[in-house]
Amino acid sequence: MKLKFVSALIVFSCLCVSVHTACQAGTSPQPSRARPPVEPSYRVMLRSLVYPGWGQLYNGSSTKAVVVFASETALLGMIYHESREATKAYDAHLAAPDPNAAARLYEEYERHFERRESFIWWTVGLVLFSMADAYVDANLTTFEEEFDDTKEGPRVSLRATGSPRGGFVSLQYLF
Repeated sequence: MKLKFVSALIVFSCLCVSVHTACQAGTSPQPSRARPPVEPSYRVMLRSLVYPGWGQLYNGSSTKAVVVFASETALLGMIYHESREATKAYDAHLAAPDPNAAARLYEEYERHFERRESFIWWTVGLVLFSMADAYVDANLTTFEEEFDDTKEGPRVSLRATGSPRGGFVSLQYLF
């Protein structure tokens, strides 16, 4: 059951990515100067919270979206697995007639419980990272560097100074 659900979720996400990419391929590129942001950045960030990789997909980063989706799905699957194993170990601990076996099973329960908690923290970190990434990418969609032809290019200068007590060399990069 779990495997069918995860497989269906992966197929659905891949289908969404391919449809989104196909829709973008049919549109003509517009200059970034004429394109105002369609949605506020915080909404794009919240998309990543609602569904893994949705914010990245909205920003046009389909590769990032697939990586985020796969990573979050894998971590959620590991949390689910460790929860089930911890429950099994705890139930076996309660049913064990031998105190040594009960102690061993309780240690196994603790190990699975700690691994589950570790995976939960990794998932929280990944979700926060994907939300921050979606927010920054949404803000950078309208970012544009304007180059002025009258400005000089970057300059590199090397200066050496000395005195009777010593000297130093400095390297400067001006842009």
